[in-house]
Amino acid sequence: MSNALSLLSLVPMPLQEEGIPVADDPIIIGFGAAYLLIVIAIGAWGWMQTESTSDFLITGKSIGTWVLALTAFSVIQSGFGFVGGPELVYTFGTTALWIFFTAPLGFLLTWIVLAKRMRILADIRNVLTLPDAMYVRYESEWVRGLGGVAVALGVVAYLAVNLAALQFVMRAIFGIPLIWGLLGGALILLLYSMLGGMIAGVWTDFLQAITMIVGAGFVFAYAMSFGGGMGTISQNLASADPNLISPFGALGTPAVAVLVGISWWMLFSIGAAGQPHLITKFYMSRDMTILKWGAPIAAISYAISSLIAFSAGLSMRAMVEAGEISETFSASEVGPVFVLDHTGSVIAGLILAALLAAIMSTSDSFLNIGAAAISRDIPRALGRPITDDKTELRVTQAALAMLTVLSTIVVFYSQALVGILGAISWGFFAAAFVPVVVLGLNWKGATKQGAIASLAVGMVFNIVYNVPPELAAVTDAGWAASLNEAVMATYPYPAEVPAEAIGLLVAIIVFIFVSIATQDGEELPSDLHALFER
Repeated sequence: MSNALSLLSLVPMPLQEEGIPVADDPIIIGFGAAYLLIVIAIGAWGWMQTESTSDFLITGKSIGTWVLALTAFSVIQSGFGFVGGPELVYTFGTTALWIFFTAPLGFLLTWIVLAKRMRILADIRNVLTLPDAMYVRYESEWVRGLGGVAVALGVVAYLAVNLAALQFVMRAIFGIPLIWGLLGGALILLLYSMLGGMIAGVWTDFLQAITMIVGAGFVFAYAMSFGGGMGTISQNLASADPNLISPFGALGTPAVAVLVGISWWMLFSIGAAGQPHLITKFYMSRDMTILKWGAPIAAISYAISSLIAFSAGLSMRAMVEAGEISETFSASEVGPVFVLDHTGSVIAGLILAALLAAIMSTSDSFLNIGAAAISRDIPRALGRPITDDKTELRVTQAALAMLTVLSTIVVFYSQALVGILGAISWGFFAAAFVPVVVLGLNWKGATKQGAIASLAVGMVFNIVYNVPPELAAVTDAGWAASLNEAVMATYPYPAEVPAEAIGLLVAIIVFIFVSIATQDGEELPSDLHALFER
C-alpha cells in the first residue's frame, strides 16, 4: 500500500479547485440535478429507439431543419465555448475573438460546399461515417483506413476538451473535487452514450442549444454591468496592456499576434468543413429541402452563444487589472467563477445545467464517430468487416468505453489550457479532412493518391508539432525536453503561431499537387456524378 501511495504522489493531478466557487444555492444544485436526470432519461429513450447501427450513428435520417441547425451549432460550441473560450479571452484578450467572430463564417462555408453533397451520399450509398464517404469517393481502403485512424485520434483529444470542461462544471455545481468530477462525469457520459447513441445526442443538443442561446444574452448583460460597460472595460484593459484590446490581441509580440489572428481566422472558418462531428450531421437530414436555412440558423446561434466567452473573459480580466477583484482562480476557471459569483441563481443554474447537457451531447457525438471508426471503418479497411449489424452495434458500444478511458487519461495528465487543447484537436481534424472531403467532393480531379498523401501529412504534421511540447510539459525527463527542442527548431514560425493552421495549409497543398500529378483519366462511378452538380 505504501508503494502504491508513493507512486500516486508522483502522478500529476488536474488543476486545483481552490479558485472555483462552489454553489451552495439549492436552485443551482436543483438545476444541475434536474438536467442530469433529463439527460439520462433522453439516453434511456434513445436506447428504446435504437434498433440498428444506422439508428445509433445517424438517427435513421429523421432530423428536421431547426433540430439539425441547432445540433450543428451546439456540437461545435459545447464545453469549449464556456470554459476554453473565456479562458482564451481572459488570457490573450482580443486574440481569441478571431476564433469566435470567424467560426460563424465556417458554418456558412460548410453548408455551401458540403451539405448537399453529404446528404446525397447518404441516399445513393450506404454511408454512416465520414470514412464511409471517403471510401465511396476514392474507392480506396487506404483512404478509408487512414480516415478512420484520423477520426479515432482526433476524438481522443477533442473528447478530452469536453471532459476537462466537465470536471470544472461538476465541481462548481456539486462541490466535489475535480478528480471526482472528471471520473464521475466520464462514467455518466459513458452510460449515456452507450444507451442512447446519436438519437439521444441530437435531442440533448437541441435542448441545450436553446438554453445556451437564452443564457448567453443574460450573461452578456451581467458581464457588461459587472465590468462597468464596454468603455470602462476597454480603459482598464488598455491601462494594463494595450495589446489586450488591439485588433490582434496579446498573444506574442504585435507582429506575432497578427500571424496568430490570421491563422485562427483560417483555421476556424475553413477548418469547420473538416470537423466530422459537424459534417456527418448532414446524413441525418430528413431530406434535401430542409438544408436551406440551416447555415444562417447555426451561424447566428453560434455568434450569440459566443457572447459568453467574449463578455465574461474581458470583464473578469478588466476587473482584475483594475484591482476590483482578486485573481484567486486560474484562467480555465474564469467561466464558472463569473457565472457563480456574478449572476443570479436562476441564470447560473440555467447556464451550468446547460453546460452539463452540452458536454454530454457533444461528447456523445465524438464517442459515436470515434467508436464507429474502430468498429466499422478500420476493420473494413483491413478487409475484416463485421457483417452482422447487431454485432457491429455492440462492438461500437464497447469502443465507446475504450475511448472514454483514453480521453480521461489525457485530461488527467495534460497541462494544456482547455482552449489550446480544443484548438489542437480542431486543427487535427481540419488538416486531415478539409482537403480530402471539401476538395474531394467539389473537384473531379481529386485522386486517391492525393487523399492518402494529404491524410498522412496532415496527421503527422500535427502529431510532430503538438505531442512533444505536451510531453515536455508533463514530465521532467531530459529526453522529452530534448525532443521538444529538436522538433521546435524545425518549426519555421514563432511558437505562438498555431501549427494546426500551418498543417492545414500544408495538407491542402499536398492534396492538390499529388492529385494533379496522379490524374490518370479514370471516370467516376455514374451514381457519383450527382455530387458535382450545382
